[in-house]
Amino acid sequence: MPKNILTSCLIVLMIFLFSAQLRAEQISVAISFSIPPWVIKETETGLELDILREAFAVKGHTIKAYYLPLARSFESFDSGLVDAVINVKKGMVKGFYSDRVVRFQNCAISLADNKFVINEINDLQDKRIVAFQRASTILGLEFNAMTLKNAQYKELSNQSQQIKQLFKKRVDVVISERNIFKYFHKQLLQPWNSETVFVINKTELEQKVKYHCIFPPTAYHYAFTSEKIRDDFNYGLKTIQENGLYNKIFNDYEETIEMVPNSILSPQNTKQALD
Repeated sequence: MPKNILTSCLIVLMIFLFSAQLRAEQISVAISFSIPPWVIKETETGLELDILREAFAVKGHTIKAYYLPLARSFESFDSGLVDAVINVKKGMVKGFYSDRVVRFQNCAISLADNKFVINEINDLQDKRIVAFQRASTILGLEFNAMTLKNAQYKELSNQSQQIKQLFKKRVDVVISERNIFKYFHKQLLQPWNSETVFVINKTELEQKVKYHCIFPPTAYHYAFTSEKIRDDFNYGLKTIQENGLYNKIFNDYEETIEMVPNSILSPQNTKQALD
């Protein structure tokens, strides 16, 4: 190959690589720090972090996670301090919404020995309740109305503390996503958890619980400040769903998650989910 042609090819290649590098971005994402197995802060892993990384990698982007209490994650997005926030329903923030990413199953969780009959939201009215942050706005108008009338209702950002309060019988009901509750419960039962020794004992933690799944499954989107970045994420999400990587991510967490991707995405299972 003549030298001038080789030089031209190298220049074109360098321009291509440089332009691709310019198009690739690091996306700052606000993430609640208490949602394992969906996000596991300590190891920078979890279903949703893996989905974020792999979807953005399709377009060459990387992510920078900022772990914040749920309320602050929304505030940071609204203030423009981050490029994205996960787990939103349409209308919760002003931004560009992704396609549906995951589905949560929120439940009212009580100690089985109490034999509570909780078949609808109104059955919670006389209960001592602790819920995750913003549950009163996320879980619908009927639940919100109940919280306004119930003086014993409170919200905590630390979901591990919620579980301890339930097993110590300081509250009657915990409102939590089923898999998040199970993850934290399992962590508290670990023998290396020194905090457990001083706060709550193993016998208390081994009490059986009952899941009252009175809320419809909730399908969540991600929100972005940039329409282009949103489109890049949607493209990557569709790509990993089609090439099987999305399913593989769920399979990697099969020991800590109950739901499978098909149940999250199929129309017959999401038609009741709240946008």
